[in-house]
Amino acid sequence: MFRLPTAVLLPTFRRLALASLGLLPIAASAQTITGFSPAQAAAGATVTITGTGLANIKSAMINGQPMKVTGTPLGVTMQVIVPVAAATGRIRVTTNAGTVLSANKLGITRKSSSVSYGQSSTSVTGASATGNYSTPTMGDLDSDGRIELIQGQGDGTIMVYEQTAANSTAFGAGTLLKNADGSTLDVGNFAKPTVADLDSDGLLELLVGEETGNVLRYEQTAAGAQTFTRSNLFTNPFGTATSGAPNGGSYPRPTVADLDNNGLLDVLVGSNDGTLRRYEQTAANAATFTALGQMRDNLGAIIDAGDVDKPLLTDYDGDGYLDMLLGNRAGNIILYTQTAANSAVFKKLDFLKSNGSTISVGTYAAPSITDIDGNGLLDLFVGNANGTIYRFEQAASATQPTLAPGALTNPSPLPVVLTAFTGQAGSAGNVLRWATASETNSAHFEVERSADGQAFVKIGQLAAAGTSMASHSYQFIDDAATATSYYRLRQVDLDGTSSYSPVVTLAARLTAPAAAKLVAYPTVFTSELSVALPGAENQAATVALLTADGRPVYTHTMQLGTAPQALAELPTLAPGVYLLRVATATGANTQRVVRN
Repeated sequence: MFRLPTAVLLPTFRRLALASLGLLPIAASAQTITGFSPAQAAAGATVTITGTGLANIKSAMINGQPMKVTGTPLGVTMQVIVPVAAATGRIRVTTNAGTVLSANKLGITRKSSSVSYGQSSTSVTGASATGNYSTPTMGDLDSDGRIELIQGQGDGTIMVYEQTAANSTAFGAGTLLKNADGSTLDVGNFAKPTVADLDSDGLLELLVGEETGNVLRYEQTAAGAQTFTRSNLFTNPFGTATSGAPNGGSYPRPTVADLDNNGLLDVLVGSNDGTLRRYEQTAANAATFTALGQMRDNLGAIIDAGDVDKPLLTDYDGDGYLDMLLGNRAGNIILYTQTAANSAVFKKLDFLKSNGSTISVGTYAAPSITDIDGNGLLDLFVGNANGTIYRFEQAASATQPTLAPGALTNPSPLPVVLTAFTGQAGSAGNVLRWATASETNSAHFEVERSADGQAFVKIGQLAAAGTSMASHSYQFIDDAATATSYYRLRQVDLDGTSSYSPVVTLAARLTAPAAAKLVAYPTVFTSELSVALPGAENQAATVALLTADGRPVYTHTMQLGTAPQALAELPTLAPGVYLLRVATATGANTQRVVRN
């Protein structure tokens, strides 16, 4: 079955592994990057980047989030701090000479993978009657190490509340953000901000949705400033709207990340109709974007989280997949995750919970994520219609206890410094290789495989080096995989604590069986519709009916085979054309049907 060779010391491997982490230039420049270490790091940890030309730094970023540069870059090395809400992604470094982007992702580790968030407090309420419809986002506008809660408000203005001290859960008095001329920054109505640095110039930008459906770009007038200069970014694809006459694109809320790992930032924009629109940079560091249409889920249906959805991209569990939190008008937050690494397709998981119950904040839930107290657990801040901002904190995993507040301010070295984790499909099976630069009290590595990138099972285990400051390499061969497979490592310490590596995806070695043919009876129906898979054995299937524009109106899970079966609890549908979609383990099929 599996061949599990003993770990061997390989002095040259670390040099090769680090070389594989070299950064690729976006444009010709005098810069070179030969590696970064560690390959995985927790929020608040220091990452060292090595190369040449690393001086006169303008910015360092991951998924559009600024990474604080510490000390004075020496030209051949620089150090950056992992942002508290960072998601696994490529590092982008910009100097006066140009921009370079890492070929590999920096893996972000988390202290917990729990989707349960216990309510901690009501953190900040609107300072006045105009403070309703609060939409929070988190950032450090003045780079002083204290997090600022930036609150978009119903009257179109934006308030800023700053931590009273690093790792404190208390905030000082709010102040209104200003334009460059000193006037109050005001987008009209329903300001919905997020923080990023699109052009890598070291000046933070606020991307702000507003009532009529446009997304505006405000950039700091100087580093650390709370005054901004405005320019337009996206225009409502449905045309002009007002609160009296809204349309599908009204009330947008943007969020930023690099979904497909191509070095171009994506902006996802939620809106009044509950769907999401994706825009991608036309070039690295550009403030111009290409519209890529509406986001779809793993069943091919347009994602619809309910009216006035407010998205947030993060990586709540540190598994290397981007996760998406969608707040909606009903006051709930729905969790989606990428179906595969670097995928622009997301799969719905569940509603976020608090103490076993679905989180509900009244109406118009607007989520934001950070680690406000530095204990390694994510804090969820949620705004609502009356201007209240609630704080929830992620539950600790059973094997990973809560840290004391502020414990990550000066994080200790990771028990295992992973410098590489790669895979290759071969004639004997899928070959997985990984290397460590050092290990402290490391017990073993567990290799886990998944068919869908979501549910992982253990398929093998290798003993680790224990405690060693030397580099080690490991290899594992999976000769049982017959389809596209997703792999991750679970590194277990002697005390039982564990952490996960980023996910490696390997394509199928064998051709997957063709999806069974779909037949609908009748194709023109009135009240009853039956489905069959002629010639196929009974198998689990998910049946969905979509409108012609992709909006789901019915879903049902059932066993399907050759014999036609009527769809249970089919709702009364408006006359028109629908798409009948059946998904099984072998694939999916779609057929056009008509409701009389």
